[in-house]
Amino acid sequence: MPVGRLSALALASVFAAALVAPAGAQSVELKPTAKVKRDKYVITAEEIAEHPELTDGYDAVRLLRNQWLRPSRTSGSALSSFGSGGDRPPPGGCRPNSTDAYCTKSAGEGGGRAMPSERGTPYADTDGGGATAAQFLPVLYIDDIKREGVNDLRALRPADIFEMRFLTGNQASGRYGSGHENGAILVKTVRFGKG
Repeated sequence: MPVGRLSALALASVFAAALVAPAGAQSVELKPTAKVKRDKYVITAEEIAEHPELTDGYDAVRLLRNQWLRPSRTSGSALSSFGSGGDRPPPGGCRPNSTDAYCTKSAGEGGGRAMPSERGTPYADTDGGGATAAQFLPVLYIDDIKREGVNDLRALRPADIFEMRFLTGNQASGRYGSGHENGAILVKTVRFGKG
């Protein structure tokens, strides 16, 4: 009889554990996985490897840290003041049916809402912007060699990039001198990055 009692007790404890386990499992809260916080001034090879859709270095900057390609606050105000006198917005801004050289009439159906011309765009764009927008982009250095412009990033394959780092205008001017008011993008390739 003691054997039967022991087996009955064991069976009862297994049954009790089976009933309690799902109740205990339901009270556990699952926390979502924490999003990895990235440094806004650095793009690493690991981060680039997480994005197989990237085709070149410019694509990596454009998709992962697009703020690097925008003019700084100080140079943003310069966008409206470069060139001849017709490049400045009128004192009251662009008005409907304005004849000011800075403003152009839109082709919309709403009767012609005046819009700033292409020369006054707030963001520098190397794809369609012109030479005037390029002067407001950061200076590019690949393996400590100064390049002509950020379009040279298009020659870099994502697998060749060890690290990309952005220096603000003050940091870049302090390190490299004048002409770096819009910052600098420093790229280390795999060849030089590990050394």
